[in-house]
Amino acid sequence: MSKKIIKIIAISMVLVLCVSFISGCQSREDTILIGVLAPLSGSEAVYGKDMVNCYQLAVDEINAAGGVLGKKLKLYTADDGCDPNMATQAAAKVISKGVDFVVGGYGSSAIIPTMQSFYDEGLLLLISNANSTDITKQGFNQSFMINSPGTHAVQALTELCKSLGTKKVALIHQGDAYTKNLSDICSAELPKSGFEIVAVEVMDKGAPDVSAIVTAIRNSGADFVYWCGYHADGSNVIKQLRNGGYTGEICAGDGSASVDLITACGESGEGVYLTSPPIAEFTNEAGKKFTEDYEKKFKNKPGNYASLNYDTIYILKEAIEQTGTLEMEAIRDYIQGIEFNGLSGVIKFTPDREPELSNFIILKITNGTFELVNP
Repeated sequence: MSKKIIKIIAISMVLVLCVSFISGCQSREDTILIGVLAPLSGSEAVYGKDMVNCYQLAVDEINAAGGVLGKKLKLYTADDGCDPNMATQAAAKVISKGVDFVVGGYGSSAIIPTMQSFYDEGLLLLISNANSTDITKQGFNQSFMINSPGTHAVQALTELCKSLGTKKVALIHQGDAYTKNLSDICSAELPKSGFEIVAVEVMDKGAPDVSAIVTAIRNSGADFVYWCGYHADGSNVIKQLRNGGYTGEICAGDGSASVDLITACGESGEGVYLTSPPIAEFTNEAGKKFTEDYEKKFKNKPGNYASLNYDTIYILKEAIEQTGTLEMEAIRDYIQGIEFNGLSGVIKFTPDREPELSNFIILKITNGTFELVNP
């Protein structure tokens, strides 16, 4: 091969690389990249998939309408497995991609270990689902909880217990950041309304046999059991409580708010209550349309956190449009003072970046489906 041909080939290769580089730069400059942390594997994967679906639906709608500030939104998703170790690795992947913002966070125990990294990188973090009050205790001023905290769940629980004439309450948690936090709030707040906490039991995740817990609760004289854990183990607890002869009321926290709980519980789930996040189909007319759009796009029903996930992207959109910038500090300050009317209701924040208004609703499993209850 002649030196002339080699030179031509070399020049061509350089030109191709330059065009590719310029094209990539232009593409990135025209894109707002949003990092997503969600459990795409493990026992909570059903929630993680729903999170990503909701984010994508919102992104597709926004992009179809022209994007934000002339830019298209794009998601980069990393699997946190609802596990602290996996979550820190997922956070590192998201940061390495040079994202502009971060959304996600299903489990409190998983999102909390990532918060320092996002703060150090100057990345705004909108936490869609996780709601332990330990999140805002971390003190990171660029992290906001979209889901109402456990204190709001206990407010809803208190009204339910009053309506049922509850006297004695037993609590079951799993020792992690979310479930123990919710149990601790119950222990502190329910007695103020006259309810006696007669048992606080801890269940190991994945434990097949909880007969000792069932016996302890029956012996405690509890007429109301509040399951503070996730749905994957919740169905096992509920079935064993019923099979073990417990006849009192049972309620589960928002970590169990999934149609999968109904399926897994079978007949044992009938009559079980839930302190639930705002399910889209029960919120407003916009929620009903969202549900229809979701089912059309993904061929299944949206999860119980869907409205919060969807609202997360639209809160970010409004903040970017209203400030006219991608600068974190400006976006953060705008969101701190926002009053956003979304699928999940009105969202505005306390000074410590928790929702000021509760979005919890009470559901009851009736004839194999969720029924909205007004206690």
